[in-house]
Amino acid sequence: MSLVRTPYEAGFNRMTSDIPSGHEGHPADLLAEAEAHYEDALEAVRALKARLAEGDDPSAAEISRVAQDYRRATQTLFDERKRLDDQRKREAGVVHDYALDLDAARAEIGRKLDSLRAARGAAGVSGGADGA
Repeated sequence: MSLVRTPYEAGFNRMTSDIPSGHEGHPADLLAEAEAHYEDALEAVRALKARLAEGDDPSAAEISRVAQDYRRATQTLFDERKRLDDQRKREAGVVHDYALDLDAARAEIGRKLDSLRAARGAAGVSGGADGA
């Protein structure tokens, strides 16, 4: 994992994760492809079901292939939905199901620094470098 600084609004920088996902393309695009593959696999299951209802006798290999394709498509769809959800959480600043409010943290640090500056300006800060 490497962290890369990227330009951000108003001259600030932000850290972004540069983790290869093993997939090409945007997660939303991959999800759309997974949904299309799932729909195709589901349609094959429906067609096989209709053939069985009409009395047709498909081979065991065909039934197995259709079922296996459906299972794979379903798992891929779940995986891509999770990947997209995880990306959206990361972009929103959610870590381990907790959102990090960096603006509030920045404001709190600023308030504390202002308070320290005000205290130092009025009577100095005890234990500081100036020996007060």
